[in-house]
Amino acid sequence: MDINQTFKIAKYSGSVFALLTLSACASLATRLPEISASALNTEQVRQENIVFKDITQYTSRLHKVAAPILTANTELCKKTRPVIGVQTHTVKNYTKSLRKAAQRELGATKIPQISYIAPNSPAVRVGLKRGDILLSPKGKPVARFDKAVTEPDQDGPQTFAYRRNDMDYFATVTPIQNCAYSVRLSSSPAINAYADGSNITVTTGMMDFVNSDSELALIVGHELAHNTMGHIRKIIGNLILSGLSTKYTRPFESEADYIGMYYMARAGYNIENVEDVWRRLARINTKSVARAKTHPTYSNRYLGLAATRAEIKQKRRNNEDILPNFLEPRSDTTLSTAGS
Repeated sequence: MDINQTFKIAKYSGSVFALLTLSACASLATRLPEISASALNTEQVRQENIVFKDITQYTSRLHKVAAPILTANTELCKKTRPVIGVQTHTVKNYTKSLRKAAQRELGATKIPQISYIAPNSPAVRVGLKRGDILLSPKGKPVARFDKAVTEPDQDGPQTFAYRRNDMDYFATVTPIQNCAYSVRLSSSPAINAYADGSNITVTTGMMDFVNSDSELALIVGHELAHNTMGHIRKIIGNLILSGLSTKYTRPFESEADYIGMYYMARAGYNIENVEDVWRRLARINTKSVARAKTHPTYSNRYLGLAATRAEIKQKRRNNEDILPNFLEPRSDTTLSTAGS
């Protein structure tokens, strides 16, 4: 018997076994209440509305907290870009199961539209509204303000175009320079945040977990540090060279904690007791209290942040620049006293 015939017999036998198994599946012992299609649809819409209300609130809070950090640390970021205090979205920003609801409730489409406008931002001063569409110099919809102007590196006022109700308008605004990393919300119950070299992503689970804007600022600062310090590339390189040994990734997490606290301090956030996030996480994930894998132990991170706070406070008392203690001068930055 050749191997193909053997495979066919095995496949047939597996199919018969599956059918016999299904026919033997247990059935219910009670008669469940019937639910009408209209009632089911009504409840689904109600729950989707709850989800989008939360997403809108999370998004507003995340960008409100992140904006000062991205602005205060431009001197320490190799890449910067002009912003006017808006965020855009498309239907693809939402999980597949919620895209129809995002179209219905938020007006999301395949075209980038303004979904968030920061209070007291340049966008407010020129009258932009949710649903407006930023246009490139060639009249194409774009997702970011720096793509809407011809000279994003130019200082001073910039003129750009936008579309509202199928009508095109022009406005002139003086943008703010920010670290060139997008901040995004991920609809996930996991208590997590991560950086990929270009973006900072925070989950809804993390948004629920943090107790204050200062704790959220610590998380954003940590992920910003991963990006500005090139940690993603370094971590991948170390994993390859070490045969996937995680002990060579942990120092970068400690460095991101260290620099991230400086970033939040420079943005004016309260640095007192923010390390408590690690004691609260210890209650949820007990393994990381004393065991280090890809990240240092929670106890190590708690003490590291406490020591960093003491270092920052000492610099403030000495009227020193609030800057991390880099081992070598950073030629790519202009040192600043922000946060002092």
